[in-house]
Parts: sequence; C-alpha cells; structure tokens
Amino acid sequence: LDHFKAYNDHYGFLRGDDALRFAARTIQETALDVCGEDVFVGHLGGDDFVVICPPEAAERISKEILERAARDFPTLYEEEDRRRGHIEVENRQQQVERFPLLSVSIGVATTSRRRFTHPSEAVGVATELKEYAKRTEGPSYAVDRRTAPETPSG
Repeated sequence: LDHFKAYNDHYGFLRGDDALRFAARTIQETALDVCGEDVFVGHLGGDDFVVICPPEAAERISKEILERAARDFPTLYEEEDRRRGHIEVENRQQQVERFPLLSVSIGVATTSRRRFTHPSEAVGVATELKEYAKRTEGPSYAVDRRTAPETPSG
C-alpha cells in the first residue's frame, strides 16, 4: 500500500488496522474472482501482501486490484480529505506534508519466462519490481519480463 504510514499517522492505528483489513479483502476477493480457488493470498506484515497464482493470471489480477483500490480506497477517508484528494500530516520537524490517498504498487515475479530455485528468489524479484512500481506516481504494477541466463550444457 502506498502512503499507508501517513494514513496510519493521520487517522490512528485502529483505522489503520481497518484499512489493512479492507485492503486484504479487496486483494483476496479480486484474486478469487479472477482465479477461483487456484490462488493464495497472504499478509506478509505491515502494508505488504502476497498473491500466488498461475502466471497467466498475474497481470489480470494486478490490473483488477488497481481498479478496485482506486474505486474503493477513498471510502476509507473523511469526506473533506477525500474531496481534497490528500491528507496533511505533520512530520518530525513539525512541518506539514501532503500525502495522496492510499493506492497500490505491485511487483510481479513470474515463472512464465524463468524458474526460481528458491522462494526467496521470487520474493527478491517481486520486491525489486514493487519498488520500481512505487516510483510511478499513483497506482502501478510492474512485471518481471526478464529471462534467466542460459546454463551451459556439458
């Protein structure tokens, strides 16, 4: 989730927990709608979630999560903040900063072009792609389209 810390600081941890549950439901319902029971959704901690699905469903799930989040996440805000399109949060230097409404950045590690020998490899790729997606303003997803280097036979 993008800007979750600001949301949590502004509205408090109880509403932050509600927002995490709301996001989890959005992700889970979307994944189930796209893949049926052939999917796993988990909460890694903080504002990070994981979806494990067939490679051919990853982009469709990603797009649908972004659409649903853009439509539904604004309901987590007070009317005034929603109308403004941002919240204002005081930082440690007592300066007020503006933060956009919650959105989602997704990194997709897929086995459609390569295989991973250990789950940590997939996590590393997904994390790298998520950070890349976060550099884009607003909701975004990035898919790893790289192929693994050829291993010499012999």
